[in-house]
Amino acid sequence: MKKVKIKPKFYQKLRVGYLWGFSEDIKSFDDNIADGEIVDLYLDNQFVAKAYFNSKSKIKIRILSFEDIPISYNFFKNKLIELYNQRKLFFKDNNFRLVYSEGDFLPGLIIDLFQDLESKKLVAVCMFLTKGIDNLKSEIVKVLVNELNVDVVIERGDSNLRKLEGLELSRGFLYSKIELPFKVLIDDIIFLIDPLNGQKTGFYYDQYLNRKFLAYISKDKVVLDCFSYTGAFGMYALKYGAKFVEFIDESEFAYNIVNEQAKLNNFKNKFIFHKDNVFSKLREFTNLGKEFDIVIIDPPSFTKTKEKLDNAIRAYKDVNLQGLKLVKNGGFLLSSSCSQKLKESDFYQVFLHLFQKLGIKGKLIYKGQQSFDHPINFSMEETKYLKFFAFQIFK
Repeated sequence: MKKVKIKPKFYQKLRVGYLWGFSEDIKSFDDNIADGEIVDLYLDNQFVAKAYFNSKSKIKIRILSFEDIPISYNFFKNKLIELYNQRKLFFKDNNFRLVYSEGDFLPGLIIDLFQDLESKKLVAVCMFLTKGIDNLKSEIVKVLVNELNVDVVIERGDSNLRKLEGLELSRGFLYSKIELPFKVLIDDIIFLIDPLNGQKTGFYYDQYLNRKFLAYISKDKVVLDCFSYTGAFGMYALKYGAKFVEFIDESEFAYNIVNEQAKLNNFKNKFIFHKDNVFSKLREFTNLGKEFDIVIIDPPSFTKTKEKLDNAIRAYKDVNLQGLKLVKNGGFLLSSSCSQKLKESDFYQVFLHLFQKLGIKGKLIYKGQQSFDHPINFSMEETKYLKFFAFQIFK
């Protein structure tokens, strides 16, 4: 086994679960280590961890285990069974994120599980984001099929992170097949999942707990769901008794899915879908004097880098300003940010600025984050990204 010797300062970070090593953390390494190869990390003559190495990546080493054990079929068998049993403490059905990369101490690997409502087939949608994990793909698929009784394995491998690792982009079926989209039942709502044509793995599990907040406020309300994608927030609002929901999203794919889902859930006459740009549509609604009981703003990440944080803050201010103008007096604004570089304190300041600008008052009545199946590795702030604020607005 090839060795990488690390510096003492880096060892102190590893001791509490940090998983990334950069060039400055490495003291020396053996010759001819292949990209993606498993290596042993040492502090002087003391074994520290098993990791994989990639010279092409800014992150040179990613830790997989702090035990001196083979990274093999049995390693993934034990890890995935452990994670599955842990998830089942929180979810009665097999619809959840099974592996959340660094949050679950398996950097580079994301696996979402879906239980097809009609065939009962268990579908795993996988993202192999790094060279080291991509090299282990076949073992991971075997574990899913043999140990967790997964019926279909789909790869969603078109993330730009793969490019940074020197990997080609790919997507498709890795094991068996299922007709797309397929149906899943989550909280008694039927959702249509299409992991090969939709965004990411086909569904955003991270907002699971925050969507359930709508149970308290939706009855008989008129709701606006912005950046709706396949309409999960709006569908929850309708499930909890909303009178009517207006969805806004630019995507033709989302338009088709929402319309089909509405039929499946008997919401057919309780919604309208605006296939339009959210920023311009909100301004149009303001000019028309429209108002809503609940406005939901759940945009995609406005920045992936610290350098573009100021631009992202301007975008959050802009879209939430328009959203606040549309909330009735006493109504609610539910707003999210999934930009990891935007901290909770930054998000707080966005709204403080907007309340002052509009001369309105806001009560923060609920503050959420990512769900149980997106755990936060406490030594890696990179695993904490989702902010969710629910305000009651007084004008």
